[in-house]
Amino acid sequence: MNYILCLHRWAGTQALYDQYTLADETIIRAICTSEAVASLPQKRCESYAVVPSMDDNEGVLNAAKKIVAEFGPPKLVVGLNEGDLINAANIRELYCLPGDNVTWAARFRDKVKMNNIAEGQDAFPILSAATVISTEQVHDFANKHGYPVVVKPKFGTASRGVRVIRNKNDFAGGRKHLATEPMMVQAYCDAPTLHIDGWWDGEQLVVATASRYLNNCMQFGPSKPLGSVELANGDEEDQILLKVGKLLAVFSPRREMVFHLELFDCEHELLFLEIAARVGGAEIPFVWRDVHRIDLVGIAWEIQVGKSTGIRDAARLAATNGHLHASERGGWVIGSAPSSGVVAAESVYWSMESNPKNRASGVYEGAGSRVRLRGGDHANLVRDAQICISELSVPDMSQSSCEVVKALSIADSYPVSAANCAKPEP
Repeated sequence: MNYILCLHRWAGTQALYDQYTLADETIIRAICTSEAVASLPQKRCESYAVVPSMDDNEGVLNAAKKIVAEFGPPKLVVGLNEGDLINAANIRELYCLPGDNVTWAARFRDKVKMNNIAEGQDAFPILSAATVISTEQVHDFANKHGYPVVVKPKFGTASRGVRVIRNKNDFAGGRKHLATEPMMVQAYCDAPTLHIDGWWDGEQLVVATASRYLNNCMQFGPSKPLGSVELANGDEEDQILLKVGKLLAVFSPRREMVFHLELFDCEHELLFLEIAARVGGAEIPFVWRDVHRIDLVGIAWEIQVGKSTGIRDAARLAATNGHLHASERGGWVIGSAPSSGVVAAESVYWSMESNPKNRASGVYEGAGSRVRLRGGDHANLVRDAQICISELSVPDMSQSSCEVVKALSIADSYPVSAANCAKPEP
């Protein structure tokens, strides 16, 4: 029987495999971790192989070889999570299967390569970046572009392994850090960050929303939650999406993709940070499905499997020129520490139960607290997201409670001096 080999790492229901279209007489075989077994499709998954980590490239490839040895090559390989894109491409190339190859997948995983590609567009300025293998190269870059600089994994996700180097003496353990995996250095910017999520069909932006992080992804940790709220339907989002279409025409001409784009908001201009050819993380897939009735993961499935267009057809009807017709917007907040109960905010429509049995291990999916919000009044939505951040924060004992609340009471707009950003590439 024909089968699709699915690389699956989510412990939750981001992907509704049993609802997605498959060719007749086709089943799913999967490679996953033990924590992801429970979220495999109950009806369609014929077998699965468990690996200790989906980030173990050799382990995933060996599992695929064993499956092929027993059942023959798959018809297709599907990987919907960012961490699985290159492994899926490697398996396709090994068995001469259709779909994205390694070169294509790498342009959305290798952050230096994507920065180089971004040089070919004029919608958003970029920040200087380079591959580094030594502390000397880091400091040479900083001497040229100015401190501080950011050192991070070239193929990193979820702000893992990111370090800000503020002066020539501020890189303790640098050699060891650089030796862990391929690394890069980039000019530093401390401006607020936007993320844009949606679907590009190769020629036009079909549907997308722009969102603003309410705090800093790099600060997400034991005491600090992370939150985001979609922008209100209006001129600000319109102008952003117009530029996003120009960017995507350079990154993915005549080739459709679901994407997650991040930009720095430097008051008078937006700077390119990074782009991924996958659905955004944290609660983004759920907010899109619940609030906008659009399954971005399902669209990614349709693109990779190529059997149907039903989910995409429905998405086209919900938007014009990339803009959603409905004015309701969504948001989310995640915290590392488990919550003590339900967050009391009017816009909250879902919150994770305290201490769930099957808590995931991922940085964002494994958050101890997860909250989703929705509403038609944007000011109330932002206010309630701020309440969630306050309630899910672990207080810093060096601050009074009034200072903590004041620090979280940021405005709906986030003016930041352009001086906070390193000078972008021309």
